[in-house]
Amino acid sequence: MAISENAKKTIEDKGLKVAEIEKLVADAQGSKDMITNGTKFIAKKVIGDMTVYADFSEDGSVNSVYTHKMKILDIVMDTADSEWTYVKNGKPVRKGHTNLTFNGATRSAPTLVEPSSGESWLEEYLAAKTIAVAEHLFTQKRA
Repeated sequence: MAISENAKKTIEDKGLKVAEIEKLVADAQGSKDMITNGTKFIAKKVIGDMTVYADFSEDGSVNSVYTHKMKILDIVMDTADSEWTYVKNGKPVRKGHTNLTFNGATRSAPTLVEPSSGESWLEEYLAAKTIAVAEHLFTQKRA
């Protein structure tokens, strides 16, 4: 399985192992527990205290890895269509909001949601920037 240099750096920075990402992708491909927009796939798995996402190609090549420590709770609402489909049930994934909790604080955040399954996914731009800042602030506030 090919893993981009960017993904390798994130894996190292987050204290993950390449084997964990390879297993995440293989498990998602086997169970179909992933979303696709036709050209790429996103799968997620909780590893330790992080939700880890792999953005990968049909051949399993990993393009990027991203994480967050906020726990995904329930879908608050779905608002609009997206270009994504939940491979596991073939249903469209919608843009929406999901409650997330971290260090005793619960907030709603924009996510990709599939209402009938109750599944939610954060997109990379949000997890890597906004959610990372929120986690840092909630950690500081608690200290």
